[in-house]
Amino acid sequence: MERDTICAISTPLGISGIGIVRLSGKDTYKIIEEIFVPGKNIKKNKKFKISDIPSHTVHYGHIVENGKIIDEVIVTIMKSPKSYTREDMAEIGCHGGIIPLKEVLNLCIKKGARLAQPGEFTKRAFLNGRIDLTQAESILDIIYSKTEYGLEIGIKKLKGSLSNFISEIREKIFKLLVDIEAKINFPEEEDVAEYRLNIEKEIKSIYQEIEKFLLKCNKGKLIQTGIKVAIIGSPNVGKSSLLNTFLKEERAIVTEIPGTTRDAIIEVINIKGIPVNIIDTAGIRKAKNKIEKMGVEKSIEWMKKAEINLLMIDGSRKLNEYDYQLLQHIKNKPYLIIINKIDMPLKVEIDKILNEFDKNRIISVSIKNNIGIEEIENKLYQLINEGFGEIKGDEIYLNLRQEKKINTVKGYLKEALNENYPEIVAENLRNCINQLDELIGNKISDKILYEIFSNFCIGK
Repeated sequence: MERDTICAISTPLGISGIGIVRLSGKDTYKIIEEIFVPGKNIKKNKKFKISDIPSHTVHYGHIVENGKIIDEVIVTIMKSPKSYTREDMAEIGCHGGIIPLKEVLNLCIKKGARLAQPGEFTKRAFLNGRIDLTQAESILDIIYSKTEYGLEIGIKKLKGSLSNFISEIREKIFKLLVDIEAKINFPEEEDVAEYRLNIEKEIKSIYQEIEKFLLKCNKGKLIQTGIKVAIIGSPNVGKSSLLNTFLKEERAIVTEIPGTTRDAIIEVINIKGIPVNIIDTAGIRKAKNKIEKMGVEKSIEWMKKAEINLLMIDGSRKLNEYDYQLLQHIKNKPYLIIINKIDMPLKVEIDKILNEFDKNRIISVSIKNNIGIEEIENKLYQLINEGFGEIKGDEIYLNLRQEKKINTVKGYLKEALNENYPEIVAENLRNCINQLDELIGNKISDKILYEIFSNFCIGK
């Protein structure tokens, strides 16, 4: 395990009220004592003694090099083992400018620290046993959460919601493995047929428990990554206006000229705690040039990729051939039909739409006058619940690595159910335990660790 001292800027570079330089490792306090002078002692240049102060205290003063003040700062001391990394740590709160932060960072490096690698502070927290690997990964979930629900899931995972489940499943599989190995070593102790039934029952129970857990994870994935919703329709029906209304800003250009939107615009909106990736597509029509044709092709592609389609129709005119085509296309997946421009005389053949489509999926709105927007959001939330299940607050998010490991465990359990030989059943259960150990980091290669922590920023 590395024992050198690392440092990094832990806040985004730029102009701000405060910026933080973070240190962790055995020489942290040696470096702080060399460069930090408490505020009252600046003229005397009296040295700061870490041994004289308690942990988790904050101190005002200056960072000084060769008698020259680099910055006026606040230093926070967190002594081992009660720190983020379980090592001696310090955070230097500088003025939030690029130059003071870099000057303080460079001074720490001059005094013996080295620049931290991406995610190295969190990696040390894992290696020092403060958190397991799933908890370390949950920090990324928290950082990249898009809604309050996403933040809640990340925090629960950091507190151990996934770790606890994995530990419980591992314990059940381990006990079952011990029983099987005892049977292999002492085959005469009990009836083979009854024993086989008991083993099958236990394995099925664990398998079903994992399946139930994965259902929660599917909804957790929805909350963390969002659902794709495409706004489709002919040109000038109000697609870009709807996007701007959702965002409460002029994100898309809106004009009376058909074909203004040439490429898809993707933005994230929050629908009752669920991130919705709204895709404003180019209008579907006969393309006049190569660029328009590419835009229309992209719109059709997004319509296929989206989990939900919002088909917008201009209520102030009759249905055209492209409206009819799109009405047929949306039947293949969840949809809403939005009749826009109800502030104008209604000319659209609404009866033709009602003959083929559920009236509860049809909404009449005026984007211009902000009429019906709340109903769109409510209906959209209802569709999400119908397709993915109600959000209850017990969801868990799995990243690709975690999902793959748990599905591999499921595969080994399924193989165990199909085997008659206890030795092969035992081998499958051992494989399950190995996968679960890798999942929480009890057994993990340096390559996998690098891949995981390289996704972090340098100061985390």
